[in-house]
Amino acid sequence: MEKQILKYEKFIEKESKRDLSKDERERLVKMHAEMLKNFQKERSIHLNVTLFFALLAIVSIGLTAWEVSTNGWMLEMIPLYILTLILVILTGFYVKHYYFLENHIQKLYKYTKDLA
Repeated sequence: MEKQILKYEKFIEKESKRDLSKDERERLVKMHAEMLKNFQKERSIHLNVTLFFALLAIVSIGLTAWEVSTNGWMLEMIPLYILTLILVILTGFYVKHYYFLENHIQKLYKYTKDLA
């Protein structure tokens, strides 16, 4: 998805600077609106996934903290510790990806104004 957004961003930047006829500009505006809508759906889905993993990570951290505070570090709880670590790492990657989506979609909004 990141490559697709970057490729489209280069395309729309180049096309918006060209001298276009009225029909070409209208087609470009329609295509841009459709692409923006698709990217917004993708961003919305990733926001939900990011929030879900963040919630799971917080719950897992809470369970791990509660378990460690009541029983100390126990070898039997290693799967919980590993699960917590995996969820925290996954949440970090999802936040990074969502940050990318959000910033680049905001850049695409600028071209909506330029084309209109």
